[in-house]
Amino acid sequence: MNPFWSGRPCLVTGGAGFGGSHLCEHLLNLGALVYVLDRWLPTNSYLVLTDMISKVNYIQGDIRDMDLLRLTLERFEINTVFHLAAQPIVPISNILPQETFSINAQGTYTILEAVRTVSCTERLVFASSGAYYGATSTDNAILENHPPLPATNIYAPSKVAGDVAVRTYAHVYGMKTAACRFMNTYGPGDSNFSRIIPRAIKNMITAAPYDFGSRDDGSSRIDCLYIGDMSHAYTSVAENLETIAGEAFNFGTGVPTALKELTNKASQAYDGKKRTPIFSGPIKSVPSIKYLDISKSRQKLDWYPKTALTEGLEKTIHWYQKHWDNF
Repeated sequence: MNPFWSGRPCLVTGGAGFGGSHLCEHLLNLGALVYVLDRWLPTNSYLVLTDMISKVNYIQGDIRDMDLLRLTLERFEINTVFHLAAQPIVPISNILPQETFSINAQGTYTILEAVRTVSCTERLVFASSGAYYGATSTDNAILENHPPLPATNIYAPSKVAGDVAVRTYAHVYGMKTAACRFMNTYGPGDSNFSRIIPRAIKNMITAAPYDFGSRDDGSSRIDCLYIGDMSHAYTSVAENLETIAGEAFNFGTGVPTALKELTNKASQAYDGKKRTPIFSGPIKSVPSIKYLDISKSRQKLDWYPKTALTEGLEKTIHWYQKHWDNF
């Protein structure tokens, strides 16, 4: 139990999703009272498979429903909101741009207004994204003051809209709000098998070809943060909102890894065998790299990643092996 969180009513929007369900687990361990608002509850949600669903209060609904939001906040006297609900799949954002903006941008405005107009809710932490920065060309770690740039997908500007709104509400209305920016997170329970680590694990468990499609040539370098460290990031921000309201914080490991190396590490963690990953994307003359500078989070929040990549992969693989029949 943590004195700050013990008995504190918290609402996690998108709490049945990958990141949300792990945040619920973290909050429960801290002693918080956890409420989940989500449009649906998949049977293979981490929230269900770990039986956390019996320890939280689940509310089915849409974050764009202002009446439902206000009713939920007031009825359960919610103190802190963690807003994770989103349309998070980048390729889908280009297919359904209007729906993506409706959920990610308008949904965030609706939650901000609901929080602003009730008396019980004091804090809001927003799940932003490293996609905020757009298609950057730098090889250096990106600082929080880097401006958002045009992107190759609609997901990025939809998150920019929410991120800016959250920080602006703090400055205009004095609300205790802040944004968390993440790049690539991984861990148990991610059912989006288009992502590199879940895809690697699925291929190995099902004995399928170790094929990662045509989106990349395997040279791109990404930063992978274990989901438990992500959960700790959210609560670290919430605990410090008296002094950091209106700000954004980067979270990651600060250590980018090439996709080919990442799939090799996953194979080694799975069974110690070497597999040759297949990346059939166009060969890049200059490998892309994108990772975030986390020095501000270290200095202001005393936050740092605790889970090394090898350890995180082993934990993730073990969980999928145990629960694969549910996928």
